[in-house]
Amino acid sequence: MNWDGTLVKHVAVRLWTALWGGSVVALLVLPPFAASLGPAWMVVPGLGLLIAAYWLTGLLFAAMGRRRLARLLDEATVWERAGMSREARQALDMAAATVDSFLFSPLSRQAPVRRLLSQMAHHQLAKATPDSASNAIIEAYLRDFPQDRDAAVKWLESLLAGGEVTRNAHDIAARIGSAHTDDDDIQRMLTRFFLAEGRCDFAALQTYRLWVENADSSADTLMDGIGDLFLAQQRADSLALDVYLNRVEGGQRDGRWLSGIAACLQVVPPGLLSHRLRERADTALADIDPVRRERMAAAFLPDTAVDTPGASAAGPRIPWSRIQVTAERAAAGLGRAATHWRAGAAALSERLRGALRSRRFKSVFKWVSAGVFAVGVGWLVLSTASHMTGGLTTPEPAPAPATVPVTDPFTLQVAAYLQETDARRYTDQLIDQGLDAYWTRASGANTTWYQVRVSHFKTKAAARAYGEDLKNRQIIDDYYVANYSRPDNP
Repeated sequence: MNWDGTLVKHVAVRLWTALWGGSVVALLVLPPFAASLGPAWMVVPGLGLLIAAYWLTGLLFAAMGRRRLARLLDEATVWERAGMSREARQALDMAAATVDSFLFSPLSRQAPVRRLLSQMAHHQLAKATPDSASNAIIEAYLRDFPQDRDAAVKWLESLLAGGEVTRNAHDIAARIGSAHTDDDDIQRMLTRFFLAEGRCDFAALQTYRLWVENADSSADTLMDGIGDLFLAQQRADSLALDVYLNRVEGGQRDGRWLSGIAACLQVVPPGLLSHRLRERADTALADIDPVRRERMAAAFLPDTAVDTPGASAAGPRIPWSRIQVTAERAAAGLGRAATHWRAGAAALSERLRGALRSRRFKSVFKWVSAGVFAVGVGWLVLSTASHMTGGLTTPEPAPAPATVPVTDPFTLQVAAYLQETDARRYTDQLIDQGLDAYWTRASGANTTWYQVRVSHFKTKAAARAYGEDLKNRQIIDDYYVANYSRPDNP
């Protein structure tokens, strides 16, 4: 759907129609009341008539648009059933032009757009070889209506079969996953897609978590893929621990999995691990002594290694090779970004020049000018009415309420990381979901933790109730009640 100038065209045509229609009605209806009301008060019923004309014009336009849209969609359905795809496509294009016309306001467009998008998406999904334009229509539909299971399954199947992965595909996949949390087939396809893309962001982790909790982990090949991805990214959290334990309990007592389990026990605070997970981990590492566990954890996550009595007096070694590789990758990434930026700036400049010379720009400019002129006429009418009624006094704004200091003594700690970037990322994800989240720094003897916390409460009972609600909604994994202090914005 094209939205260029739609609102401007609708307002301009509606204003002009209302002004002409309202003026004619006012000339026919108001003169008999002039003697009783007086000239000064005639502007009040005049404005009322103009407002009523504007409202009725909107209803009339919307009714005309819905009637034409329904006729075109029915016509497209008939053509499609007859196997005449080209004629069906032409009818759908005419329906899209109707939705983009001045007949619909932004509020009245929602239902017609949904109906049109649904029919266009299903029409494109029925094609044997969809093109890029077809994919754009399907993605636009699924972005707003991911709950359509048939469309979601068909779209995911095309992606897994080697279809083009666009910039919007990842966002649409996350929306589909949130809309179908209980659908094993969709969750399996999403897991395969995220693994193929090597994703470990919040949306992908939520999908992995659902799959780990619901799949037959001992025989599931996707679990090996999740585990390999976590090992490659050196993940050490409760979800990674569950995956590593599933592999070990399935008979794969590889040193990689055992090192991952040891690292998770070393890094994840005890309060964020369930009792069952810790018992399973202790069972898996039962034949490994504590000193060896620490060495395995240090080998898995070198940055988290702690000082031991046998450590060298020279201090920890600096991983110069890893620093060099990281610097080279960063330099290469900056070079690619600069190249893309220059190419994008040149393309944008060319597109702007083409847009300014296009007929569409001239049409939009014409409708904008008409709308501005109509708004000017309306402003002139309102200014005249205000002058005739003597003006109105505006009340003084109410004083802003005084800031009340926070005295609630408890908060919820929902995660702790060794990297500040991880804490910031998880805090932003919680804030995007409407939570009062923040992070703070806590330094121990050898390690600095970056703790992610949520809200503040007057009682421990209120904090626990809120934490259980977040767990039930699968927003957080676990929590514990801590003492609240204002975030120091580290």
